[in-house]
Amino acid sequence: MIYKLFSLDAFALTKKPETGMGYQVILASRFRENDLKRYVVYNSELAITDDFEFKSDKGKIIREGFRSVLTSSKELILDGNSIKLLNEDELRSIDGIKTDFRLIENRSQDKRRKLGGKGAIDNPREPANGIEIFVRLSAYAEDKRIDFENKKLKPGSYTTTQQDYKDCLETSDQPIDRYALPNDEAISWAFYIKPKSADILQRGIVQPAFDHLGGGVEVYFADGTSKDTYLEKKPYGQ
Repeated sequence: MIYKLFSLDAFALTKKPETGMGYQVILASRFRENDLKRYVVYNSELAITDDFEFKSDKGKIIREGFRSVLTSSKELILDGNSIKLLNEDELRSIDGIKTDFRLIENRSQDKRRKLGGKGAIDNPREPANGIEIFVRLSAYAEDKRIDFENKKLKPGSYTTTQQDYKDCLETSDQPIDRYALPNDEAISWAFYIKPKSADILQRGIVQPAFDHLGGGVEVYFADGTSKDTYLEKKPYGQ
C-alpha cells in the first residue's frame, strides 16, 4: 500500500537520518495500533509498505508521478514512539533490499563505478576541506533534506561527490542503479553543496539494494552542513 504520511510524522522523519539518498527504511506501527510494519519512505512524506506489492506500488508512482500519487494516497498516522530506522545489518537481511554485490563487476569498468568498499556510515569521519563541492541528486524539486531557509544540508543526509556525478553523466550511466535508489523515478534535480571546513563527512561506496547494483560514491553528513553551504539547484544533467 502507498500512503501519505501525516504531517507531524513527515516532519519527524526529516529530523532522522536517511537510509540512502532520498529515502528511509523504517519499522513503525499505526497510531493506537500494534501492527509493526516495514515502510520505505520517499522524501520523508510518501510511504510504501515493504511487502509483496512493493514493486507494483513503485510502478504506480512511476506511471502516475510522485505528486499525483502523494495527493491521492490515504493518510497514514504513525505511533511516533514506534518509529525505528533499520540499521545496516537489518537492511542486509531483507530479500527485497539485498543484492549480490558481485554482479556489479560487469558494469564497473565502463561506468567508472567502484568495486568493494564499505558504505559511508561504516567509514571514518573526516573534515571537509572547504573547497570540494558535493551533489545531492533527487526526483523532488522540494527535497526535504535541504534547509532552504538557512541554505544548508540537514543532519543525517547523503550526497555524492561532484566528480562522481560527472562520471555518471559522462558515461551515460543510470543514476537510479548507480546510487541504488528504491523509487525508480527519474532523477530531475541536482542540489549543490559546498561544506565549510568545520563540517564533518563520511565517504563510502553505495551498496547494492532494491535490485540495483550501486557502486557510486556516497557521502554522508551525520551533522548536516553549516549555514550558507547550499549553493544552487540545477536540472539533472545541466
